[in-house]
Amino acid sequence: MTIKFNAKQRQYEAHKEAIDSLLLQSITNSSKTKSIPQLEKDLAAYVGAEDAIVCNTQFNAFILLFMVLGLKPGDEVITSPLSSGIAVQASLFMGAKVIFVDVYETDFTLDVEQIEDAITERTKFIIPVSLFGNCADMESINALAVQHDLCVIEDAAESFGSRQNSRPSCQLSKLATTSFDPDMPLNGLGNGAALFIEDGDLRAKARELRTQGKDGDTYRSIGIEACMDEAQAAIVDFKLSIFTDEIKRRQKAADNYTLALKKSSIKLPLLDEESNFAYYPLRLQNRKAVLTSLEQKSIESKVPFTQPLHLHEAFSFMDYAVGDFPVSEKLANELLLLPLNAYLTREEQNTIVSSLLQQ
Repeated sequence: MTIKFNAKQRQYEAHKEAIDSLLLQSITNSSKTKSIPQLEKDLAAYVGAEDAIVCNTQFNAFILLFMVLGLKPGDEVITSPLSSGIAVQASLFMGAKVIFVDVYETDFTLDVEQIEDAITERTKFIIPVSLFGNCADMESINALAVQHDLCVIEDAAESFGSRQNSRPSCQLSKLATTSFDPDMPLNGLGNGAALFIEDGDLRAKARELRTQGKDGDTYRSIGIEACMDEAQAAIVDFKLSIFTDEIKRRQKAADNYTLALKKSSIKLPLLDEESNFAYYPLRLQNRKAVLTSLEQKSIESKVPFTQPLHLHEAFSFMDYAVGDFPVSEKLANELLLLPLNAYLTREEQNTIVSSLLQQ
């Protein structure tokens, strides 16, 4: 028996009739459906926003934000080297300069004191990255941004459904993006994303730019093609309807892991009740050996980072070096994600825990 890292197949099997019906409707309906506006309405309601704008990728969601906010070559963007790199690549695509700062060892999010040290007269944005369901200290980061007249964009790809001080992720700053990539907590069958913009005028501009700058058949501006597919929107919207229940089930599974492993020498994550319990990250000194052992027992796990972004060849032009961000470098060498999903059985968890305790 193979224990899968994700639950895509089981989720589909549990809701096969509803998902198949939505896909068939999208394929056979000759008239344009209304899945996209419905998804935007439901996403906004879920996080308590006035509106949401869905896109085909999170990269394009960032590009739209950067376009409406006027990011220019030479502007500086502060963010984390311990991330997927989507915000980094989008910033570089716009000609901006990316400034990395290190993360906290406890929750893997941006170190606020180091953010302040990195701010210059050219700084335009701060992009805190949520990891594994953990949101950055958004209250402190927002306060810092106000002092320096900066914009904060919450990268909530992994924290949609999480909350901080009772406020939902994607509403922890005036600007946010999230992702519906198949590996994300709320996911579709393919790629997808959403952005949240508090200012109504900026939202209207982003909507226009999302469709190649067109208003009907008239080009109003120079935009990009960033629209989500209707079928994808229908699937994400359905999964949103079961998302709260799935979070509760993931929380129970996370609690099971913590209870079973708390007396071991393994460093466990700090997860509070406001997390979406997207992933269960362990910190292991012997990660390679544990990974190999789990693979031999047909247990799928995931290494989230082989190295932080500043050490990747593609970003060597930024002139960072080994040792510049020691916490991120240490975490990249230690982190391993266990299977954590709403369809994981207790028997499977017991097998995983037993395998870990044998190391």
